[in-house]
Formats: sequence, structure tokens, C-alpha cells
Amino acid sequence: MQDIPLWRRMLKAVLASLLTVVLLSAFYLAVIMGNPHKEEGEGGMAALEQPLLSALPAPVTIREQSQLSQLRAAFPAPMMAAMNSSAMALVEGACRDVPFENGLARTVTLTYRTAEGGIITVESIYPARALSLVGKGDYTLSATAGLTLAGYRSVRMENDHAVRMHAQGAEALYVVTLPALSAQALRTLTSTLQLQ
Repeated sequence: MQDIPLWRRMLKAVLASLLTVVLLSAFYLAVIMGNPHKEEGEGGMAALEQPLLSALPAPVTIREQSQLSQLRAAFPAPMMAAMNSSAMALVEGACRDVPFENGLARTVTLTYRTAEGGIITVESIYPARALSLVGKGDYTLSATAGLTLAGYRSVRMENDHAVRMHAQGAEALYVVTLPALSAQALRTLTSTLQLQ
């Protein structure tokens, strides 16, 4: 067995390092470029100026679609929810405060079940600058473009069993997590999502 020359091993190490830098740069560029707004000028400075909140007296929880107005009343921005969908049924919903910066942010989390038993979560997060609350989890950025969520372009991430898309609106962030399904099934499920 012949030894690999030192210069060749060093060249491989340098090329591997450069490839890593290029891939990391592409990831961050995709996140920044894909960090969506409906129109130029929305979000931006307005998102940075959104005030933090005073605490809710208590978390708000619901179990029926007809109770969504309780969550809307507690959330300071438009929230995302499935409307008129026979493809998924609401299991539960909750609005709660979470620590953010030197105050509180607020989230609405809606959990739906598909006819096949799959679980879908739709999360609305206020303020729109609270990207740290989205978290990376075990998801990696997908080469597939994210679908439109209630008129906003989304960034798609995935792991072995789920797809997560997140979009940034002028007032809130939106995160949708679905089972790993076909492109058509994902499009059908996300097409029912609207802001209210």
C-alpha cells in the first residue's frame, strides 16, 4: 500500500475547509435571502420597534375551532390558523408568554391532526424580530424552496420525519411543522393557512 504524499493530504484538508465555509455561507445566505416579507418595506425597522408585552393574566388554551377568537384576543398581531379545512382538525391551541430580550414575547401554538393521523403545528410568534424563539432543533436547511404561507415566502427546513417552514411577517413570525409528505400534500395542507 502506497503512502499518500503530505502535500496531497494538506490539499484535501484545505479543500474540505473551503467546502465547509462555502456551505455555511450558502446556508446563512439562504436564511437571510429567504427571510421573507410580503413586500419590500414591511418588517425591517418596524419589526425592530415593536414593543415587548406585559404578561398575560394566565395562558389561554382552547380545544375547538370555534374558540379561536379567544386566542386572537390575546395575541397582539395577526395569527396564522387553518380555515375551512376538511384535511385537518384542531386538537388544541394555546397562547402563552415567553421570556425574550428584557421582557416578554407571546406565542400562539395550534395543533392539528390530519385524517391520516399526522400532527401539524402552526405557531405565531410576536414580535417579528424574535427569530431566536424559532430555534434550529434537528432541522437542516432544505434545497427545496419553502411554500407560500398566507402570502409570505417561507424558508424550508427538514429532518428525517418532518418539514418545518418559517416566514417573517411585518408583525409576527410564523412556523409550520408538518409530517414529511409529498409536495402536493404539503401544498394542499398549507393552502388552508390564513392570517386572522
